[in-house]
Amino acid sequence: MFAHGRMELFGDSLYLLPAAAPSLAGLKLLRSGLQLGTLKKNRFEPAHALAKALKPSQACQSLSCSYEDANRYLHGETIACDPSFKGWVLVTVDNCTLGWGKAQNGMLKNHYPKGLRIMG
Repeated sequence: MFAHGRMELFGDSLYLLPAAAPSLAGLKLLRSGLQLGTLKKNRFEPAHALAKALKPSQACQSLSCSYEDANRYLHGETIACDPSFKGWVLVTVDNCTLGWGKAQNGMLKNHYPKGLRIMG
């Protein structure tokens, strides 16, 4: 899926642009392609757009969660995960990607965008 294209850094955000895309130098764009992630304090934080573009099999680590855990995740709560998971994990339900979580010590810290979370 991501083999064709070129990566470009716009500010702190890394994007994947189509291979045939012309130069975007000097243009003001809302989104120049698929946002892969952001560089923060010498580390890479994957973007929600990348999570939605991936299949579970394309992630190094993915968690297939129950409907109950998916509901907690969509509300912004932490959920339990495999203790062997470390770092970024793609959260899925029924083979559908929801977003990212960051695993440590058997717990998955929620990284679902706050503006998309279910209230109440």
